[in-house]
Amino acid sequence: MTSRTSIKNLHPNSERGFSLVELVFVIVFISIALTAILNTFSTSVSSSVSSEYVSLAVQLAEEKMEQIKSDKAGKGYSYLVAGNYPSENNPDGYSGFSRTVNITTYTNYKVVTVTVTHSDVPTVTLETIFTNY
Repeated sequence: MTSRTSIKNLHPNSERGFSLVELVFVIVFISIALTAILNTFSTSVSSSVSSEYVSLAVQLAEEKMEQIKSDKAGKGYSYLVAGNYPSENNPDGYSGFSRTVNITTYTNYKVVTVTVTHSDVPTVTLETIFTNY
């Protein structure tokens, strides 16, 4: 005699597939986790761009200060006046940056301040004292 097995008996209750509620729960959980991961990634990318701009602003300020030091050595102390260093927008072709030089003259020295600004980063300021020696 051949035995027939009903389809119901092939899959006991404990081995049935996922319910719709379980699938929705997994989808919601994965969506929340993925959102958190993408937010972290987005923040790290924007921080990376910001740190690149800060580094570039420091480089532009140092470059101008080195030029001023070179001018003092080559052209003399009296050449260090603000009129010889006008404000620059987009210095060296870097869009969005501006660079200014302020020279304050005192009795025996001059204070030179180079300031670089950009809308996406804090202002970078370098200051050096030059004497006539």
